[in-house]
Amino acid sequence: MKKLFLLLPFLIISCNSEMSLEKKYEVTYEQHIAENNTYNKSLLDNIILKLDETKSLKEFHKIKTCDSLSKDYFEYLDTIEGEIRKQGNEVFFDGDLYSKKGKAYEKKTEKYISEIGKLANSENFIKRLNLVFSMKDIKSNDNISIHYLDYYFKGYPKIQSVAYINSKKRNVLEFENELINEMIISNIE
Repeated sequence: MKKLFLLLPFLIISCNSEMSLEKKYEVTYEQHIAENNTYNKSLLDNIILKLDETKSLKEFHKIKTCDSLSKDYFEYLDTIEGEIRKQGNEVFFDGDLYSKKGKAYEKKTEKYISEIGKLANSENFIKRLNLVFSMKDIKSNDNISIHYLDYYFKGYPKIQSVAYINSKKRNVLEFENELINEMIISNIE
């Protein structure tokens, strides 16, 4: 049933022959963003519950730090998502170079990885954190190196970039939930 629900918007879109390809992309990505936002709401609700339940734990300071770092980065991504909606991916670029916002995005993401990584005890968690949020250049099979922002944003439709940032917000909340769970478990042991 769940698969049918996910396929339904795509079927409706593909059956509408009057809709341009660009409009089809837009509708599909907006659906993806709406689903992410619903999921993000449930993750945020879960975090709020956990914060309330863990106030008496010795790890609460670490948990609160995790929440603060995640909240700051999530809000930053929310701002970037809004700016891309209004201005497009060009917010990251000044011609062929990164703009101030592009450089700031890189720095804020690297800081988030570093600070959240310091709170984790699991090497696997840190490895996945680095894979999901890495700002490293992308290397192709023929050893061509492409800058991160160019690879994920340059030349793509605005809505695709909005969806990409929206997915990063989801990742932030998923990692925060996992890290808080890890801290709770380590406190019990």
